[in-house]
Amino acid sequence: MIKSTIILTALVLMTAGPLNATNRNPSYTVNNHTDAEEATRTVLDFLGWYKAHISSTSKIILVNQQAGKNYSVNTKNTEQYLAYLKSSHKLTDTYLNEWRTYFKERQAGFQLSPQHEGPPTGFEYDLVMLSQDVDMQLNSLKALKINSVKVHQNRASVKFFLLEDYEFRLVCQNNHWLINEILNLSAE
Repeated sequence: MIKSTIILTALVLMTAGPLNATNRNPSYTVNNHTDAEEATRTVLDFLGWYKAHISSTSKIILVNQQAGKNYSVNTKNTEQYLAYLKSSHKLTDTYLNEWRTYFKERQAGFQLSPQHEGPPTGFEYDLVMLSQDVDMQLNSLKALKINSVKVHQNRASVKFFLLEDYEFRLVCQNNHWLINEILNLSAE
């Protein structure tokens, strides 16, 4: 109960405004309370960053869709997209590399099963939130409900509800929590 109260209090304080570098403890040490708060802060910071930048990321065309031609993954733009996500400083290279693999697999899929109309298979939803309702979700950030935060050594899991159930899995690298995997549990 005390742990839940501490996390809830931390979340209320964290949602009051962005956490800047001067508020961070420079001698960050690993302990469950601090780690849970930091992992949660990373998730909240990333969601806030994504909300502020989604219009820019959604303008990056990931699939070439020219009339009369089969769809293909735009590799140059996918790298631009991933670089933009990386600029959040909240995602691991592992997370970004998983998307590189996904884009290669989707290109192979377009070659095996050519497509030239309709929403491109595998790109009909927001790739970060894994949802088609991403605008509503990001506009509902104030209603985000943290369900659980678990920390074990250098790994953490933050489960929350934002119109759908999510689990963000994090790893601690160089004393900073980074998002390593995003799961939309409602979509699975």
